[in-house]
Amino acid sequence: MSERVRERYYIDGSTVRKVREVPVYTEEPRRRQGRTPERTPQRAPQRRTAGESQKRVSAKADKALAFDMRYTMFVMASVLIVIAACVLMLHMEASINEKKSNINALESELETIEDDNAALKLSLESMYSLDEIYDVATNELGMVYAKKGQIVYYESANEDYVKQYQDIPE
Repeated sequence: MSERVRERYYIDGSTVRKVREVPVYTEEPRRRQGRTPERTPQRAPQRRTAGESQKRVSAKADKALAFDMRYTMFVMASVLIVIAACVLMLHMEASINEKKSNINALESELETIEDDNAALKLSLESMYSLDEIYDVATNELGMVYAKKGQIVYYESANEDYVKQYQDIPE
C-alpha cells in the first residue's frame, strides 16, 4: 500500500559515509480465508538517480549547517564575554606590574634613606666624646656633681612614672 524509503549508511573502505537507500515493503495483514495470503500488488520502487540523491543529501547538509539568529547571538555573546575577560585580565596584569615597579622604587628609596641615616648616626657618635661633653658641662655651663644631702629618693607604687603634686623641697 505505501512505500517508504529508509536511508542506511555504510562505510566502504574509508571513513566517509555513503548513503544506501533501502526500500521497505509493507504487507497487509494476512487473511485467514485461504491457505495463501493475498498480497496486494505494490509498485516497483522508484530508483533515484545519483544527482537527485546528491541534491537531497546536500539540502539536508545545508539545512543542518544553516545558522539561526539565536545561535548566532549566543556565539557573539560568548565571544564578547571572552574578549572582555581578556581585556580585564590584561588591565589587571598591567596594574600589578605598575605596583610592583612602584614597590621596587620605594624599597630602593628606603634603602638609600637607611644608609644615609646610618652614616649620620655614625658621624654624630664620633662627633663628641664623653670627655668633651663633661668639659663643656662643667666649665661652660656650670654643672656640678650633687653632694650627699642633695639627692632625694621618692617611693612610687607605679614604677612607670611619677606625678608631681608639689614643688620639690630644697
